[in-house]
Amino acid sequence: MNKILKILAFLFGLAFLLFFFLSLQLMFKTPFLSKSSFEEVEEASFHYAFFLPAADHSFFSKVREGAIEAASSLDCAITFYSIDSNPISFDMARFSGFDGFGLYLYEEDEKKLNFLSEIQKDGIPIVQIENEVMQGPGSFFIGTNNFDVVKGIGQLVLETGLDSLNMALIYSKKNPGVMSDRNLVEMGINSILENKLAGLRTETTSLNPLDAGILTYELLNNEPSIDIIVLTDPNDTLVTVQAIIDMNLVGMVHIIGFGENETIKAYIEKGVILGSIIRNPYRIGYSTVMSLKELSQYGYTSAYVDTGIKILTRQKQ
Repeated sequence: MNKILKILAFLFGLAFLLFFFLSLQLMFKTPFLSKSSFEEVEEASFHYAFFLPAADHSFFSKVREGAIEAASSLDCAITFYSIDSNPISFDMARFSGFDGFGLYLYEEDEKKLNFLSEIQKDGIPIVQIENEVMQGPGSFFIGTNNFDVVKGIGQLVLETGLDSLNMALIYSKKNPGVMSDRNLVEMGINSILENKLAGLRTETTSLNPLDAGILTYELLNNEPSIDIIVLTDPNDTLVTVQAIIDMNLVGMVHIIGFGENETIKAYIEKGVILGSIIRNPYRIGYSTVMSLKELSQYGYTSAYVDTGIKILTRQKQ
């Protein structure tokens, strides 16, 4: 009887392991928009995995659009995963047979950095999107040149016509690419504005979408001399604007936003927001796939790293 039970237990364990590995295979091979069926994914020359934040921002939607378009024209397949809420797939990805990875990391998480180090040792190319958390021969960067961001901020600030500015610059963990270059950003702002800048206060918001609103109330209650607030994240921009409206300070506190959506555009046209710095997420996604394809084929990439910005301002009537 005991022998039969042991055999049954062994068979059950074997069946469970088989089910587990089949599930992993399906998890990694299931296409996401770039191909319409499993067979088509298998026929593509290369298969890449993108790990992006789960946040449903227009920025990440455009990154996906650019990546999918590039994959369609370059004979590649792409699978998209959340880098936030699916740690199992992130940890297991290096065993899945992917030819490369596109990653958007919020911060230098030790566990994820160890995982990336293992990928590099395996010789699998990694393209870091917007935030370069690690360097090495198997890692590459695609994203925005923060020097251009600084010039854009300076241009918008000068449009206020104010001779003395008390500025609050609010970084965000939701956009770590700007925050990681904070020394460059602050030096650039000081250099462009020179003696017009009476004071520069810096703060950082968390991943909490309401954090910027709470911070704005505290800032303006404690330092009412602040007359311009610069944001580095689209969500923070909208939440800050709402706080300014609630405090009845529209027109007294200038806002320089970050990102592009219909609400931000409307606020700019109404004069509530002075202007907004806009990245090019579609080009970022497209360039990431292009770089991965070149790395797979040639071992190096000639893709243009700086994906540029534009400045959104009120249309002159």
